[in-house]
Amino acid sequence: MPRASELIGAFKQLAVDQASSHRREFDLEALMNEVSLSLRPTLQRSPYQLETNIPKAVTLDSFPGSLSQVLINLINNALLHAFAGRNEGCISIRASTDTEGQSVTLQVADDGNGIPVDRQKSIFDPFYTTRLGQGGSGLGLHITFNLVTGILGGHIEVQGAPDQGSCFIVTIPLIAPTLTESS
Repeated sequence: MPRASELIGAFKQLAVDQASSHRREFDLEALMNEVSLSLRPTLQRSPYQLETNIPKAVTLDSFPGSLSQVLINLINNALLHAFAGRNEGCISIRASTDTEGQSVTLQVADDGNGIPVDRQKSIFDPFYTTRLGQGGSGLGLHITFNLVTGILGGHIEVQGAPDQGSCFIVTIPLIAPTLTESS
């Protein structure tokens, strides 16, 4: 059980990172721990579990606020959509670096209801939701897509099938591209 000081520290760092678009070096495992701590109250009120497998010593020179927002959006999306009608479920986050040490791939997977293949091509579109009026705005995955492909300089895709869960695959460079004024 984390101490209150750990929770407060994690919340403060996430708040600073998300309130700014500052680039800095950060450890991926530490960032994931901050995200996990911030979501702990939500997860404790649900029957769903979050498991992480992040290698040690993966350092990024990037935008931790944007990456934490991507992770939070993907986890919240799973909590909102993946487990409808289910009393249990698991979200897992795994990370791996490429053999050249240039990028990191994060897989945010759930063992939930899955996404029909015909809907997968639309899920990153603005205002696309299957839960309008039930807590879904249709903007979470659109914002996620824009953060990944824009400021983080990577790409995102989804895989899965009905009743087989979903897996969002985010690949970003360990050193984010330099932003220009028009970015």
